[in-house]
Amino acid sequence: MSNQNNDEIQTYDMSKALQAYKEGYAVYIAHPLDEDPDDRLFNAEDITRANGHLFIIKEVVFEYE
Repeated sequence: MSNQNNDEIQTYDMSKALQAYKEGYAVYIAHPLDEDPDDRLFNAEDITRANGHLFIIKEVVFEYE
């Protein structure tokens, strides 16, 4: 979604997360501590229930053997 360094994480609000999900991107709820992994959300309902949190958006990459 954006050009960024590998060590930088861009976060987004719910409206951007919903739009990105509809466009096929993977959406994760951001956890502020590095010890906690970011949880992937798999549907629009989960994203809207997480309103108030920040989201991480990643391109979906399929690996084929």
